Amino acid sequence: MDTTDLQLMDYLQSLQATLSSRHEDCRVITLDAGSDTQEFERFIGRQFRLRLQHYMLTSRARMLEKRLGITSRSTHFLLYQHDHLVAVLRVTPAPFEWASLAHRHVSPTVALSRHVEFSRLITHSRTHLPVPITCLLAAATAWAINHGYQGVTALCRTPQRRLFQRFGLTPITSDALQIEQRARGGYWLLSAQWQQILAAVQQPDHATVDQPEHHNECATQL
Repeated sequence: MDTTDLQLMDYLQSLQATLSSRHEDCRVITLDAGSDTQEFERFIGRQFRLRLQHYMLTSRARMLEKRLGITSRSTHFLLYQHDHLVAVLRVTPAPFEWASLAHRHVSPTVALSRHVEFSRLITHSRTHLPVPITCLLAAATAWAINHGYQGVTALCRTPQRRLFQRFGLTPITSDALQIEQRARGGYWLLSAQWQQILAAVQQPDHATVDQPEHHNECATQL
């Protein structure tokens, strides 16, 4: 690890400690690549159906994941609150899912080859409690640093764009992309190296920004 990595790890640990003190009932579970992901899959499948996002459950979507070996290559992060699963996040090394979805618009650069893709950032649609999403982002970022990666990339809709930008990611594209397999919805492609995330988490008020503006803000980061 270089100096930036070490500094960011220190800040992430401090951030996680702060969030844990505010949300003593929360815990993050990490499922390493190759682990049983049935609970994760059931959770996101249920949330997709509740939000009528059936395009995420089509055979075409499943075939893409299978072709890229995404499930077996990914590390999954599950956030529990009062022992109930309330949010999830998937972290995948290259080749990225977004590279196939957005291939008509943009291609991964060499600079992104040592990044990981954050995807499936989804919160429970019916929870009435604040969900500390930053706990998931901090845990996933610390994992990526420990495994030698150099940054994060993500394909997301506008609500998640705001959330990711607060965490230091910035748009790669100047305009939203129309993704055919996602009901031609407008998606943003973002990325950040550790130095950018470090600058974001060093902001004095960052620890207070630990949940989406709305409970379902993370519902469409798909």
